Amino acid sequence: MSKFDEISIEEELALESAVESSIEQGPVPSISPMVGTSERVVQRYSHCNLCGGRLHFNYTTDFSRNTTQEKASCPECGLDARQVLHRLQ
Repeated sequence: MSKFDEISIEEELALESAVESSIEQGPVPSISPMVGTSERVVQRYSHCNLCGGRLHFNYTTDFSRNTTQEKASCPECGLDARQVLHRLQ
């Protein structure tokens, strides 16, 4: 198990609060439109804009609300790159 697998109670409560507020406000707007070649789009989506390191993605699904929260962060520089709330159908 890595250090990224462990989550403190405070972090879990903060995540739950963030999901609650996102659900109340509606879905978070998607990532800005990406144009260019498919290789360039994948590069921008999966790598940090600050240091160029590979982003780590974490998904939290809430089946009672039919949502999945996507969080992307860079373990190399510590940047929280983005959070997107996806609605499940």
